[in-house]
Amino acid sequence: MSSLEVRNNSAMMKRAEQLKRWEESDTNRAAPSPRHEHSRRIKFSSGCVFLAACLSGDKEEVLQLLEQGADINTANVDGLTALHQACIDDKLDMVEFLIEHGADINRQDNEGWTPLHATASCGFVSIACYLVEHNADVAAVNSDGDLALDLAIDVQHMPMINYMEKVVQELNIDVDQARRAEEQAMLKDAKRGDLSEVDRPHPKTGATALHVAAAKGYAKVLRLLLAAGCNVDKQDNDGWTPLHAAAHWGQKEAAEMLVESLADMDITNYAGQTCIDVADRKMVKFLEELRANKRNKRRPSSQISRISDAIENHVDKTRTKLVRVEVRTDTAKDGSHAR
Repeated sequence: MSSLEVRNNSAMMKRAEQLKRWEESDTNRAAPSPRHEHSRRIKFSSGCVFLAACLSGDKEEVLQLLEQGADINTANVDGLTALHQACIDDKLDMVEFLIEHGADINRQDNEGWTPLHATASCGFVSIACYLVEHNADVAAVNSDGDLALDLAIDVQHMPMINYMEKVVQELNIDVDQARRAEEQAMLKDAKRGDLSEVDRPHPKTGATALHVAAAKGYAKVLRLLLAAGCNVDKQDNDGWTPLHAAAHWGQKEAAEMLVESLADMDITNYAGQTCIDVADRKMVKFLEELRANKRNKRRPSSQISRISDAIENHVDKTRTKLVRVEVRTDTAKDGSHAR
């Protein structure tokens, strides 16, 4: 399989995931019983009102909300700001408006996507040009290690590919170095050995450095984190452990390192799935072999007790016959014969 096929197919997949979360959210569920008339008033947060105004394209309302103190960089549950959304929706006028009023052009969402990532994935060259002209970070990588150029290649949008390649050359960007930047930064942090820092969960996702290293196959980082004593079974906000992440993203070496460090393969996430349940299909057999090897090497005490019980059950429980030996004196013998 080529690297293009391995890469996550960007905005469309991401939007599908967002819609799925919306469908399953409490917000989208109808009330179980009719509400009273007086309780029908719903108060939306200022962030929701601002994002809705931007989505509708009502610049006057957006300005009014900004004057009232709305945060122009407010984000939804996926970390998408109004600028991200305007880029995705191909609304150049709103993109210009937001940037002119101070929107963070390099703000990343929960998956590390900047507005330029979203634009490149959608193939909107005019918006990409505007973003680059206003100092968008062309070397920024998302959580999958992709530059905006990589996402343009993913969707095979030739005009965007040509434009992004031209910009990369003009800015003299080393794309390989840019892709390795996160791993190098994590390696530097891991070498410090400060467990309180490296084992700290992300405030939004609950993921630790161990989750990230496992998901991306950063073997050197993973080795240092495990040696530092990071919690190998730490669960993020979705209940995923680092082993879930390694399994899902097909990182065999990372999965093996975690299992060797006694990661629990039977922990389930909050959807009731084990690491094998969420694994890439090419990882399933490998993980099953790891589980079998792990059980052979290290049996839990409860299992050892069951084995002991089984052994006892197969032992011949016939009572030992005791032979009573009496020693009698010659006088006692004579008396016995006399009787």
